[in-house]
Amino acid sequence: MSVFAPTLGALWKQLEGYGIDPDPVFRKAGIDPETMFDAGARVPIENQQAVRDLAFELSGDPQFGLRAYEYLRPAHLGALGFAWLASATLREAFHRISRYARVIQENLLVETHEEDGLFWVRVDPRVKEDDWRTREDSALAALIRFCRVIAGEDLSPARVRFRQVEPANTSFHYELFRSPIEFGREHTEMAFERRDVDKRLLGSNDELANLNEHIVVKYLAHSERQDIVNQAKAAIIDGLASGSVTEKSVAESLFTTPRNLHRKLMKEETSFKHLLTEIRQELARQYIQDRSKTLTEISYLLGFSEVSSFSRAFKNWTGMPPSAARQA
Repeated sequence: MSVFAPTLGALWKQLEGYGIDPDPVFRKAGIDPETMFDAGARVPIENQQAVRDLAFELSGDPQFGLRAYEYLRPAHLGALGFAWLASATLREAFHRISRYARVIQENLLVETHEEDGLFWVRVDPRVKEDDWRTREDSALAALIRFCRVIAGEDLSPARVRFRQVEPANTSFHYELFRSPIEFGREHTEMAFERRDVDKRLLGSNDELANLNEHIVVKYLAHSERQDIVNQAKAAIIDGLASGSVTEKSVAESLFTTPRNLHRKLMKEETSFKHLLTEIRQELARQYIQDRSKTLTEISYLLGFSEVSSFSRAFKNWTGMPPSAARQA
């Protein structure tokens, strides 16, 4: 299991904020600081936890996790962070983080749901860690920090819930979140008023958001190439980009035969046709929001020879033709 290396940039800056030289701390944890500047690099989660533990110990700050708020930036998430910055609404931004959370950490779960008139965002790293409180603090600090970057510093959640027991001093919690806080709950989550998550954001840019989301999709396909399914996905994405993708071309790019590829995918309970449809659906959802692209361009980008073929496929996927989806 691994984490996106550039996210460690926030921890580096936080250590500097305490007057601590981050370089020996990172190296002691087995992390080469240069990896933070590699947009495709990942770090084993054991090393990330080790450097976090060392940093917490050296800081001597019981509010270490919450103070990450001062150093976290969406840009630390790479293309996913830039897609967040360009999102039209907080709801759209949360849905992006939810879909692609595994870019940040492979087991990270970010879920959204609506209850009691509120929009809830739940975070669960799904990793075993001794210092759960610090991780939980930093997770919710990151969430509210990212929200205020695009929605304004005046934004406050309607409610915040922690799994940890209530600490002796909660003043900084209330100062940071500016909302009712509950401790000892079943989940780590935060709720927002619907009017706040659906408000159009002034800095939004659909084209930039979709462009960066496309980068995320491609990054995931290539970074998860250890199994045949993701190898095939990566090859399909590359094939679509070049204008030609068939089961034979994908098999050849993976140095195998179509029959062998078919057999391997069958073992994973999938097929070339299913993967191609899945990727086309994901990219179509992005492209259709980009009004600079005509339906003809989108058809060719997705490997359809005719607009009518794309339109029929899109209607089967979504229940509406692409022109109606674009208007919506």
